[in-house]
Amino acid sequence: MPISFPRPDAMDISTHYSLVEDFLFPASATVSDMMAWTSAGDGGTGTNAFQDAAGGVFNLVTAAADNDYHELTSVAENWKFEAGKKLWLDARFKLSEATTSESTWWFGFSDTLTTGGMQANALGPLASYIGALMWKTPETAMTVNFEASNAAVQSTISEFATGVSNTWHRVQMYFDGVTTLQGHFYNGTTWSSVSVPLILAGQAEMHLVAGVKAGPTAAAETLQIDFIKCVAER
Repeated sequence: MPISFPRPDAMDISTHYSLVEDFLFPASATVSDMMAWTSAGDGGTGTNAFQDAAGGVFNLVTAAADNDYHELTSVAENWKFEAGKKLWLDARFKLSEATTSESTWWFGFSDTLTTGGMQANALGPLASYIGALMWKTPETAMTVNFEASNAAVQSTISEFATGVSNTWHRVQMYFDGVTTLQGHFYNGTTWSSVSVPLILAGQAEMHLVAGVKAGPTAAAETLQIDFIKCVAER
C-alpha cells in the first residue's frame, strides 16, 4: 500500500459512510440480491456472471463487437467531492485481453453514464462529466491514465503506469478534502502513483462506476472484479 494513501481503517458510521462489494450475494448466476448496482450497456452486450470462487468474483462481459461496452454503476449518485470531506476508493480486478491491447477498462466516479462514460474507439472518457476516472488506454496500448473532470475542465495524467494482461490489479483513489485527488495503480508487481488538482466549485453528486469496452477486432472481453470499496466522510 502506498505510504501516501491514508486509509480509513477505523470508521464510525456517524462520521463515514461506505459501500463494500465483495460479490458474495448472488440471487442468480447473473443478478445480485443486493440492489447496490445497475448493469447497463448497448444492444449487443454480453452476459454478466458471478463466479463460483472463494472471496467472490463478478464477470462484467462485453459482446464480440467493436465498442460494445458493459458497465456497473451505483444505482444512486451517493458520492461527491466536497470541501473538508475525505473520500477513498479501492478496487481489485483482472482482465485477460481477448485481443492484445485493444480493450479498455475504467473505475471511478461520474455523474454522466452515456456509453458507460467512455467514448467510442480510442477517445477515452467523455469530453464533459463531473467525476474522476482511472482507465486503460483504449485500442492501442496497456498504459493506464488518470483524470479529474469538472464538466469540460479536465486534469489528465496520461500513461503513468502499465497494466499486465491476466493479472490482478488494484485501482485506488484518495481525495484529501481540499484540492488534491491522488491515484494509485498496482499492476501485480509495482505501485504507480500520481495526483491531480480537483476543482470543487460546481461539483455534483456522482455514481460509482466500473466498465469494460471491446476493441476494433471485436473480440468479447471479460472484466473480472474481485471487490470494490468506497468510503466517504459525511
